[in-house]
Amino acid sequence: MRNSFMGKKEQIKFEIFKTIVFSKSGLHFHELMKKYNLTKSTLSRYVHDLVKEVEETFSGTVQLIQNSQTGTYQIQTKEAYSVGYLIDYMHLFYVRKSGIFFILDTLLKKQYKSIEAMALDLHMSSSSVYKQLRLLKEMLIPFGGKISFDQLSSPLTGDEIGVRLFSFYSYWSVFKSTAYDNKNYPETWLQIKEFEQYFDHADSLSESQQSKLRFIQLITLRRALWQKNYITLSDEFLADIAYFDNKELEILPLLKKHLTKEQYQKERALLLYGVRGLIYNLDSPETKKKIVEQYQYSSLEIAKSTANLMDEIKKEFNVTYSEEGYYTFYFYLIILLIYIKHVDIDISGYYRNGLSFHSIIDYDDTNEETFQKITQIIQQQAFYPKIKRQALSGVLPILSLTIYSGIYLNKKAGSLSICVIFNDNLILADGIKKIILDVYNQERIIFTNDVMLADLVISDSYEIMNPQTEHFYFDERLNPEQWGKMIDMINQLLYQALFSN
Repeated sequence: MRNSFMGKKEQIKFEIFKTIVFSKSGLHFHELMKKYNLTKSTLSRYVHDLVKEVEETFSGTVQLIQNSQTGTYQIQTKEAYSVGYLIDYMHLFYVRKSGIFFILDTLLKKQYKSIEAMALDLHMSSSSVYKQLRLLKEMLIPFGGKISFDQLSSPLTGDEIGVRLFSFYSYWSVFKSTAYDNKNYPETWLQIKEFEQYFDHADSLSESQQSKLRFIQLITLRRALWQKNYITLSDEFLADIAYFDNKELEILPLLKKHLTKEQYQKERALLLYGVRGLIYNLDSPETKKKIVEQYQYSSLEIAKSTANLMDEIKKEFNVTYSEEGYYTFYFYLIILLIYIKHVDIDISGYYRNGLSFHSIIDYDDTNEETFQKITQIIQQQAFYPKIKRQALSGVLPILSLTIYSGIYLNKKAGSLSICVIFNDNLILADGIKKIILDVYNQERIIFTNDVMLADLVISDSYEIMNPQTEHFYFDERLNPEQWGKMIDMINQLLYQALFSN
């Protein structure tokens, strides 16, 4: 993650911790040395620190140990913690230790007349505060934000939408679903029941979805009510996002009570559009369809741009849109195109694992060509020259991945043809077929009696078949490993079939 709130040393230790957490049987010292290109003495210091820091973070319920028998480093827990819990809380420990987020959090809560006054209040040297502020200023640049100690209601100034986005991504990247210290704000500011009830899936939102909604509400209330920083939206921006407000339900009544009617409507419109781009799956398929249809029936230029882009994708890649696939693709695409048109900020630095095309599940040479074609199509769109140069390197990958995902959503999956022949126990062949269909999608599996037409032959005897056909020699029906190996082979072949068409 480019915009990390951790120091370099903390980042390396955090990566080492994650590597050990994900390892099934632990990792040897020399494996860690090689992976992170560290000297023996440096890694020894880091591991020594990690042992103490893991103990401190989890109050002794989690420990980093070296297995006395294998010599590997492993994570040992006294309770059943999930991987996500371990990683997120260890990340939070290092962020708090680094200090830079502490400075940001303080700036968002308090106003100081000068850097010296801030340093005095925080019991830090002025030089340390200057250093942290310099790093924060660099992180704010893409968001159009600045840090000012003039007599203003907030030290974070500049583009208001940019400042709010920066605040959201900062808090989310640091805390995610972990506990956030709320002692500086009214308790009601983090109660989201009224806000979440607007959305179809309010009763089933996960902890991470609720956490995102909570941060969005907190930032909005703080900027608008506490610090009197209001958003400015053009009439065109308001028109482009109007259809995301599709219910009469009230949201954030505190805003409505204290803001003018015009300002409240702007805040409401931005919120109901913004949360759809920041939080997954708030709406039912029916609501997404309703929103999309309103755009389709409108005369908005952004709606025409979305439809035209989807038509070009359809022609170039020979895509046959399913009804659900079309509405889903359109829904997410228009959210992104509105963002590019009116906000156009590169937020890729807050993706913890980056936005490399190579990280997608089925990336190969064919898909490299696909992404090249997608890039060419994007570059031919009327909106492309209007993307800010400083945002292009982040916006283009996100748009390309969105388009690729839309293609995949509407892609007809391949199938696997299997011939099962069992000579030792005749009924067992039907038993094998039953097990395969219990495990896999029946639309993806085709059974055939013709060995020459099969992609995979499962048999207890040698069979003459096409050279490209795979053969699983199944001769130990009472051996559980044989069943496992059969499933593994089907997994591999079905994976290839699913992603090769």
